[in-house]
Amino acid sequence: MRTSTLARVGAVITASALALSLGAGPVSAAETSTAAAAAAPSAAPSATSFGTTSNVDAAGVITALRLGSGVITDRATTQFLGNVAGQAPSNNVQTQVTINGRVKGRVILYPGQGNGGVEIPRGWGSGKVQLGPTFFSDGTVDQNRSNVFYARKHVTSKATYPLKIHRRNSKVTFKVYGVKIINPSNGKYQSVKRVKLQRSKGGKWRTVKNIKLNSKGNGSYKITNRTKYRYRLYITRSATQEKFSTLKTGKI
Repeated sequence: MRTSTLARVGAVITASALALSLGAGPVSAAETSTAAAAAAPSAAPSATSFGTTSNVDAAGVITALRLGSGVITDRATTQFLGNVAGQAPSNNVQTQVTINGRVKGRVILYPGQGNGGVEIPRGWGSGKVQLGPTFFSDGTVDQNRSNVFYARKHVTSKATYPLKIHRRNSKVTFKVYGVKIINPSNGKYQSVKRVKLQRSKGGKWRTVKNIKLNSKGNGSYKITNRTKYRYRLYITRSATQEKFSTLKTGKI
């Protein structure tokens, strides 16, 4: 007797950053049908002032400059938050931004413990970021550099079920829908081109296939397999793009 089973799984996007969370945890749903989780923007950097309002004397020096990574979305700027402290003759403090070894320009530096930081234009691109030197309104310059952190492109799927699986006896068909990545230059999402199809075996995820996607972020793959597994879509985090993962399916 022929049997037919259909499984669907929704996306969970995880984006880690110091004092900045764009992620959403798993949603409660049946094993074979889960809804997509949405990403929420973070709060803006602190508006706390340098100088006497932040309990330091006015002068031109940076004493703390350590930020966490951020995720580039369709917003015009990307927030990078962390610890920023120092002394300044005024609140007009700007710091130089270097991405992948190339100087991009200067942005305003906001002080704060955990919520200080910068907003970097989306169009400056993704990759390894470092701040400094820092420039003050009286013409003095602090040569200190920040730690290295990352601007990563957001990967997502707006489909309710980015992965659909259809089994008919031993024949299994996987269909991927709308997996896209932000293009920093124009703020639009485009196909991520490839996504890993993984299955869980022995408590570990193993890649079955790197599925090629079309311009809409869609793709498909077919196998013959009588053994049932749990599956997910997965993209590894890198220096330029954020991790993407769907919730695991039930066994199919």
